[in-house]
Amino acid sequence: MVTRVCVVGATGKFGHSIITQSNPNVTISGAVCSDSNPFAGRRLDDLGVQGSNTVIRPASKIEEAAADSDVVLFVSKPEADLVNVPKVVALHKRVAMGTTGFTADQSEHLNSHLRKVPSLVAPNFSAGANILLRITKLLSQFDALYDYSVIEYHHRLKSDAPSGTAKKMLQVLNTNGAFPVTVTDRTVKPKRMQNEVEVLSIRGGGTPGIHQLILSGEHEMIRIEHTAFSRAAAASGALVACEWLGSQEKPGIYSMDDALRLG
Repeated sequence: MVTRVCVVGATGKFGHSIITQSNPNVTISGAVCSDSNPFAGRRLDDLGVQGSNTVIRPASKIEEAAADSDVVLFVSKPEADLVNVPKVVALHKRVAMGTTGFTADQSEHLNSHLRKVPSLVAPNFSAGANILLRITKLLSQFDALYDYSVIEYHHRLKSDAPSGTAKKMLQVLNTNGAFPVTVTDRTVKPKRMQNEVEVLSIRGGGTPGIHQLILSGEHEMIRIEHTAFSRAAAASGALVACEWLGSQEKPGIYSMDDALRLG
């Protein structure tokens, strides 16, 4: 069975990577951009999806764009999604959420809607990044031996910092409350203190995404790194997530652990 997916944010860099990915079990049945986007009203064929007559709808017509889809995939902007997700949930559509940059209050508000339908929330859709999160969980219990740091590198135009994946890594590390203090600027606190975890964000060039977890001890260091060669790593994972979500009937918020069967 082919899963029909509507991509919200289809004209963005990540959205474009998703709609041009090949997956025999997924078809792009809808596309959404901002009302002011010059591609509004045109077809996916104009974005490089050869032979696709799917019309790119403006966000004000998101219900029309999502009507024939099994899953609506959001890779847009937080302020837009806060308006549009409730509209899609009202249509009883499954929702895959890849947008990052929400505040804690915004995330909770969004989750109150996502819980009403089968939903999947992922700060990073790539299989490798989610394996990194599993490894992070495994390594989170050695805080008595090591100092923990997270470093993330992304392209110069990324609009949020730390990245959603880095924030998720911090959340996983702090499951048991071992790191109540997060430090992002050593010029303010040069010396390392107990119970700190530090996160550094680097922006430059066209870097698609690098995440490192570093455990520093007195006499040794452990460094775990995930490097995405291109956005295709996360784009292909997004389609896998949508394919899996398309078969789910029980409302609730799922994760890539579920879609990738990581436990």
